[in-house]
Amino acid sequence: MPFQPPSNTAVRPLPDAAAEAFVEALGTDAVLTAPGTVDDFRDPFSHPGWSDHTAAAVVMPATVEEVQAVVRIAGEHRVPLWTFSQGRNNAYGGPAPRVPGSVQVSLRRMNRVLEVNEELAYVVVEPGVRFFDLYDHLRAGGHKVWSSAPDLGWGSVIGNALDHGIGYTVDGDHAARLCGLEVVLPDGSLLRTGMGAMSGNRAWHAYPRGFGPTADGLFKQSGLSIVTRAGVWLMPEPECYLSGGVQVPRKEDLPVLIDALRPLLLDRTLQNHPAIGHPLFIASVMDGAPTRAEVYDGPGPVPEEAVLRLARQMGLGRWNMRFALYGTEGIVDARLARIRKALSVIPGVHVVGEKFAGHAVHDTARDQNAQVQAGIPSLDLMRALSWYSGEGGGHLDFSTVSPLRGQDVVRVHALLDDQLSGSGLDYDPAMILGQRHITNVAQLYFNPCDEKQTGDAYRLYPELVRALAGAGYGVYRTHVDFMDAVADTFDFGDHALRRFNERLKDALDPHGILSLGKQGIWVRTAPPARRFAQPLTRFRPRAASLPSPLPQPTTMSNGAHCEDQRPSPAQIYEHPRAHRRRLRPSPGPAGHRLRLHRHRRRRGLLREAVQGLQVRPRQRQDGHRAGHQARCHRL
Repeated sequence: MPFQPPSNTAVRPLPDAAAEAFVEALGTDAVLTAPGTVDDFRDPFSHPGWSDHTAAAVVMPATVEEVQAVVRIAGEHRVPLWTFSQGRNNAYGGPAPRVPGSVQVSLRRMNRVLEVNEELAYVVVEPGVRFFDLYDHLRAGGHKVWSSAPDLGWGSVIGNALDHGIGYTVDGDHAARLCGLEVVLPDGSLLRTGMGAMSGNRAWHAYPRGFGPTADGLFKQSGLSIVTRAGVWLMPEPECYLSGGVQVPRKEDLPVLIDALRPLLLDRTLQNHPAIGHPLFIASVMDGAPTRAEVYDGPGPVPEEAVLRLARQMGLGRWNMRFALYGTEGIVDARLARIRKALSVIPGVHVVGEKFAGHAVHDTARDQNAQVQAGIPSLDLMRALSWYSGEGGGHLDFSTVSPLRGQDVVRVHALLDDQLSGSGLDYDPAMILGQRHITNVAQLYFNPCDEKQTGDAYRLYPELVRALAGAGYGVYRTHVDFMDAVADTFDFGDHALRRFNERLKDALDPHGILSLGKQGIWVRTAPPARRFAQPLTRFRPRAASLPSPLPQPTTMSNGAHCEDQRPSPAQIYEHPRAHRRRLRPSPGPAGHRLRLHRHRRRRGLLREAVQGLQVRPRQRQDGHRAGHQARCHRL
């Protein structure tokens, strides 16, 4: 199906009563409603003419109490909220809301470091604290602890962790290093997780669980709360730190490299999250590298011979890995020797390392790889955007997870390379290694001012989602446009996980106030005024792959598509989840019989379970006991 431009319908304005209530609670300066100011919080890589994710207003609370007030006002006026901490995850939509007309809740003003506990190596921060802010705070206080950081340091420490972001120290699994959350629930009440559920508990940020079910995971990649503070684990400053590098000369060396690294990660000889990069991506952020046009100016993606030529010119391998070691100097040396021995099975492999004193790395490390593996944030990788797409370039990140096996990496690369090269895009993956898995990030570069180029990248994305899911690989994080498409691929048990998540959403947030549609999770019912909360249709699957009752786009004489390609309000069900179900093929008579069979079977199992109970009600009178038994029998 050809690319369909957005309908660009006018965004529903914020009701006056709600706007006045927000101003009364926060002050005039903390409530933005003018289009010029609200537009500053849109998806920075979206085409300027698209308005699918435009907000009605932005509110900026500065305290927990103000967050609670915002949530209660939104609930009273049935105004959907979309929360962001810094909103810098630009390849995934930035701060843009899933539902147009939402009120964006910016937590940038909540930017305090509340506690530094050097003895137990943790901090307590608010969601507006950036990686830059935390690093500067620790340095200014002379604290001998390091925080993990991603490649771009302008994001929120909490926000990145809640979205399952990744860093490159021993604490690189950012979601796992959160310990103890404070959250505002959809009704405006305050909850603390883990040991924090006990007033005055002294181990809240030292022990990640509490008493009973652990709720922390419900608030990650979630629209069930607004997180207002969190404990974040750090690592003690090591005596010695080594920033290492590995180069292998051939494309086919990658699976051998992966399989050789796996034992080193499992036994923790390799301590951090190593990253493997393609020569194109590495050259894009190097000083003195030729431009993309100088590397190759022909049609389609850069061919392999040009990639190898660039690698030789810049002193790179065909695959290039960074890694880090920490500890005493003797331990670091022993680990490096073991790594060299394990990788010696690859002909032509080159392993290097630069050692730093832990206390001096902040002043002596100049290379971005050495900095980020010591938790020193930067913005150096931003240069890749202009290298690929010119000034003002943008990109989408397509991030999949596979087992840490060479055969799986080869399969993922073959699928993505085939899809991207067929669309004329370069495939220059970045791979981040965990102990048992590998996160493969494919960048889809484009110039947002070029609507066709941008639309081509957006149209390709759901095709990648389906292709990888069909091979058994899932996306762990995605752009707001494709949250429903990714959620559709997690289909075990007729989408049992999504149905479970939506039952939780229905129970805690029945009106869909907080981050409606995030991760493809919608509420069961919504009032007519929420009709705009429909899944996007401009990137619908091809007609051949999924029957759709929606009208096909018509084409004008000039080749452009009409603006009326979205379903009219009369074609949309009363609530977004029902509309999503319309896009599923009908199960047919056999499917209905199967559902009826399952329903009857569940009723039979329930009856058997109840009848099997040894119910012994207290003896009161014969009539009461007989009535109780009769009710059980009817079940």
